Amino acid sequence: MHTTTSPHPRSAPVATVAGPSPSAGPARLEALDLARLVAIVGMMAAHLLVPLGAAPAGSPWQNAAARIASVLTEGTSAALFAVIGGCSLVLASRKRLAAGDRAGAVRSGIVRGALVLAIGLLLGFVPTWVVVVLVPFGLGMMITAPLLLCSSRVLAAIALVLTAVGGWLNASVRSDLRIVQEIGNVTPMNVLEPLTLLRGLALTGMYPLITWLPYLLLGVILMRSLLGSIEAGRVRRWSLTVLGTGVGAAVIAYGTSAAVKAWALAQGEDKMLLDLHGFGAPLRSDLWMQALATPHTGSIADIIATAGVSVAVIALLMLVIPPARHLAGALPRALRAAGAAPLTIYTIHVVLTGASMIAALVVAGPDAFESAPWFIAGVWILLAHLAVVVLIGLVLSARGSRGPLEALVSRVAGRAGGRVRGRDEARADR
Repeated sequence: MHTTTSPHPRSAPVATVAGPSPSAGPARLEALDLARLVAIVGMMAAHLLVPLGAAPAGSPWQNAAARIASVLTEGTSAALFAVIGGCSLVLASRKRLAAGDRAGAVRSGIVRGALVLAIGLLLGFVPTWVVVVLVPFGLGMMITAPLLLCSSRVLAAIALVLTAVGGWLNASVRSDLRIVQEIGNVTPMNVLEPLTLLRGLALTGMYPLITWLPYLLLGVILMRSLLGSIEAGRVRRWSLTVLGTGVGAAVIAYGTSAAVKAWALAQGEDKMLLDLHGFGAPLRSDLWMQALATPHTGSIADIIATAGVSVAVIALLMLVIPPARHLAGALPRALRAAGAAPLTIYTIHVVLTGASMIAALVVAGPDAFESAPWFIAGVWILLAHLAVVVLIGLVLSARGSRGPLEALVSRVAGRAGGRVRGRDEARADR
């Protein structure tokens, strides 16, 4: 992958939360765009390969592809997406905060989150097996926006508390209610039951905020630290330190999980229970289950492991493509442009899975999902989705434009925030 060197290695990056313009210039953090793309492609692989494992007549290579995709992408891709969301909130608000426009920064961030949430609600109408992440993600952005005014130490304390108690509290509530999962995809119809909806978003859904917010807060802390290292000219040192920390955290979490799982099996626990992926919470409220890094459980080990992988991916890409370097060549630039349009690409991916589901029901009937035709799950349909990603990237790169949904979110949120006001101007108005 070819890169070029910028004449402005210390330029401060400017971006938007939903993926800013691919032509933003030498100040852009292109490594973060590629990290976004890694997250999106990972979620695509989880949606299109993992279901192969449930097909009764699946071939050995299909089962192998499902297992590999499950290990590499389930839980980690969504976590990376959330961490980058926190990073992007910092980039989107830094100009306003630097100018002393605290209210405008918070207002703009809340509106960004609300727009992402609204798009997620609309996608809830798409008949798909994909659990759309945009509603809890957008709500998480809305909650995180005012927290941008807090110091990183305060944010770290909040994240640590939520990580420590969130999974256990979530599992306890579900145990008392005798439910495994209350809400999957959220649609405007769920608004008719507001208490159930709020409880599902906070605790009992697939992506409960109590264990989802720590990723966003981690992203805020991470990006603040990175921006400081850019200003100080220590990006390489920052990348190596964060990479080592992320890998170390993931290794400790996964290692502890393996040891606790072996202990539980020796105690007579059901292996199927220990291997079963979660639906937003640990399957039981036993404290020892907090040490299992099972995907989509929000246990302590799960959050630490997936957070570690997320920061390691970002740091590794920042090490390879630091702020002073920029991708060269048609394909690398297309991939970067695609990574700058995650909301657009994610939306198209969900719509395409919905079209596949409708086609399967029409062609093969209700038994289609047991046979898993190629356009429902498998390597070929994944390659088709990836081809769409590259095509979108080529178009955006050639035009020097951002994704349409990113442009919409940026424009509306910018207007909601109002004109950026300097400190002196703000004082004069008081």
